[in-house]
Amino acid sequence: MAEKRQYNGLDVIKFILAILVAFRHVVQIYYPVESKWRLLICSWLSNLAVPGFFIMAGFFLFRKIENGRTDRDKKIVWGYCWRIFKLTLIWSAIYLPVDIYGWYYSDSDASMLEWIWYYIKSFFLSHTIVQLWFLPALIVACLLVWFLYSKKMKIWQILVAGGVLFGIYCFESNHYFGLQLPGMAILQLYYKYFYTMRNGLFYGTFYVALGLWFAKTEKRMSFRTAALGFVGCLALMFLEVIHYHNLNCVFMAAPAAFFMISAAFAVKWKNRKLYPRLRGMSQWVYLSQYYFMFLFSLATQPYLVSWTKKEITIAVMGPMILFSAVMVWLSEKKGFGWLRKLI
Repeated sequence: MAEKRQYNGLDVIKFILAILVAFRHVVQIYYPVESKWRLLICSWLSNLAVPGFFIMAGFFLFRKIENGRTDRDKKIVWGYCWRIFKLTLIWSAIYLPVDIYGWYYSDSDASMLEWIWYYIKSFFLSHTIVQLWFLPALIVACLLVWFLYSKKMKIWQILVAGGVLFGIYCFESNHYFGLQLPGMAILQLYYKYFYTMRNGLFYGTFYVALGLWFAKTEKRMSFRTAALGFVGCLALMFLEVIHYHNLNCVFMAAPAAFFMISAAFAVKWKNRKLYPRLRGMSQWVYLSQYYFMFLFSLATQPYLVSWTKKEITIAVMGPMILFSAVMVWLSEKKGFGWLRKLI
């Protein structure tokens, strides 16, 4: 029986990106506005994470797909999306006490019925928990790319369509250009019902389509070429964010993510148990992170002002990483395999 192929570079990249996302949220919550880390992490480095996650998800889904039109292909796509939807339900339930606490102690005058209606809309459009928006966005992006691919659109055409949507989101989310957009009335109407463009349509389609391209092409660049391209695009990303102060969407993140994933494909590391464990840890880190911030804030609320940024980061990130390692270790033990269903 052939050994199942491992993508060790992708596993390592995924873990690093998950840590960056968690650190981004720590910085956003606890660091002062003038902190340099807001520029370095929130605006710059962490904006590689979501593109990387979308690309990897698209790659692992579409490498199983033939042309998108067979019954087997449909079963795989819908099965994958159903699994992600169940994951959304599970983690929404896990975070429900946090949501209820936030509503109960908020300054809002919203009634319980109003909050429930807001929660239902947020569940599908942006989510109430900062990192969980990615799950419904991934479903939308995968279904859209699969639909276009099954209708015999060429991959480059899907990439162009997704690129246009991504460009609109980049342009709109950039405060430097945002007020200059034509059709602001249409945008205001859109936001009235859909809250954000940080979703599977505008953000995810291009990157999932890029994952499709990686899945269907045999072309692979060398690690040296990919690494040089990544470093160059990373520098251009930095220039973009210091000039335009981007926070959620950086245009140069697109080529940077492409070269980053290309470099990860190019590494030829010997298979070790460490790599799939890092993959599992990355999923635990990403999904559980907000609980560690919530519990830390709850425990230190009266004394938080006396904590330094370094102490806060260690107090939140340390237990979170340890927890993810323990969960992966437990999931390998007899009787705890059910833990893998939570990621």
